[in-house]
Amino acid sequence: MVGQTGSFAEAARRLNIANSVVSKRIKDLEDYLGTQLLIRTTRRVKLTDTGYGYLEQVRKTMDDLEDVESRIRDKMEKPVGTIKLEAPLSFGMQYLAPAVSSYLEKYPETSVQVYLSDRRTNFVEDGCDISISTGPFTDTSLMTRKIAACRRVVCGSPDYLKTHGIPMVPADLQTHECLSYLNLADGKAWPFLHDGKKIWQNVSGRFLADNGDLLHQAALGGAGLTLLPTFIVGQSLESGLLKTVLTDYEEQDFNLYAVYPYARHLSPKIRTLIDHLALCLFGAPGL
Repeated sequence: MVGQTGSFAEAARRLNIANSVVSKRIKDLEDYLGTQLLIRTTRRVKLTDTGYGYLEQVRKTMDDLEDVESRIRDKMEKPVGTIKLEAPLSFGMQYLAPAVSSYLEKYPETSVQVYLSDRRTNFVEDGCDISISTGPFTDTSLMTRKIAACRRVVCGSPDYLKTHGIPMVPADLQTHECLSYLNLADGKAWPFLHDGKKIWQNVSGRFLADNGDLLHQAALGGAGLTLLPTFIVGQSLESGLLKTVLTDYEEQDFNLYAVYPYARHLSPKIRTLIDHLALCLFGAPGL
């Protein structure tokens, strides 16, 4: 700065430090280099030939450093690379294809590997970056973001309800044929909210499966009542092919979340995919 301005006082003013600090730093630098960098006169300060060459080299080095930093920032801010995404089978089949396709169109330097399964896994150990899952969550090492509002509802066909009656409280399910999801309490109990507390109601039935779509089809056929997410049965509810029951007892913490390992600086590819999924899925028909 002294070489550029030709003045210790002006350099100190621009750097917002005392003149004495500027003088000491110049002296320390000259002592370190073992050569004089400035010629001091009563009227002004001039660079020596060595000082001029040193200043030009420093300028070049700073320009190169700024260029490197700029390129790193551009790369860090730009989504690049492969993202491994885990999601429930039924949800993924219905909703992920258009959301992922539009993301890839928007960010051409990314690729997405999708793994669909209804089984709970340790997605971090499996090498996945994001898991689409339902709450609640207890692992404090994971971050969550709600990407879609959905419900888990008890429903059946109008014909089944006409024949077998409508359950008014969860305990009434004991007299019904319940089409149960095996990955939820082994199909032996369904969760409800009663007096502000979560309860588990024992159920029984002869048709159990580890796939929600299969139970959905069974319910449409009048085989019994089932407890499934709206991302599976939403369209059947809207069309009237299925009717909900026990809505006053629905659990309140069932939504879809993007779950990912905690990171101080979340990579652009992960952040932008989560943002995009939330944008595509909130308010999607059937959810």
